[in-house]
Formats: sequence, structure tokens, C-alpha cells
Amino acid sequence: MGRPPVLCCYFSERAIKLPRNGTIEETPGYCKAEDLARLLTLSAQSISQLTRDGVLKKRDTPAGKRYNVVESTQAYIQYLRDKAAGRKDALEREALEAEVRIKKAKADIAEQEAKEFKGWPV
Repeated sequence: MGRPPVLCCYFSERAIKLPRNGTIEETPGYCKAEDLARLLTLSAQSISQLTRDGVLKKRDTPAGKRYNVVESTQAYIQYLRDKAAGRKDALEREALEAEVRIKKAKADIAEQEAKEFKGWPV
């Protein structure tokens, strides 16, 4: 039978199509938490946690609060990059600490050998 007739109104400088049956269609480029979770291969709970942590942001749309797909994907990628950089920094710090322990141990051994060479009791 075709699509129902549509009314057109303006919301936030964007044309929004409202079907005559009173339901609001989803805004293109925006999705629900469940859909974003599926896209990012996360659980809906993880999406909620990332939202609470400020990584992801919901936006007002005619259909309610939704996630902008592009903005959310970019924010999640940046979050993962920052997290990976933090791990890299931690690994570098651990490597430096290990190097310091090795050098300290070598210095202690050299000091002991020097004392023994001079005849000092160890």
C-alpha cells in the first residue's frame, strides 16, 4: 500500500519527518545503546559504563536520547588508543625499573668485589 503521508517540521535546524500515525522515525546517523553495542562488539552494560565515564555521549533526537554513530565510534577508538598508550607507558616504566634494578645489582657486586680486592671483610 506504500508509505503513510508524512508531515515535515523543523527541529534544531533539521527537517524531521513525522508520519501521520504519530510515531517518530529514528534520526539517521543516530542509534540506541543496543545497536551501538552490537557495532562496537560490546555489551549494552559496557556502553552504559562508557557513557557514565564520559567516553560516549547521548544526544537529544526526536526519537529520544540516542548515540551519534560516527561521534561515538571515534570517541571509542580514541578511548582505546589512550588506554593502549597507558599500557605502553606502564610497560616502559616497568622496563626502566628492571634496568635500574639490574644496574644497582651490578654496582653492588662491583662494590663487593672491590672490597674483597682491598682485603676488607665482606
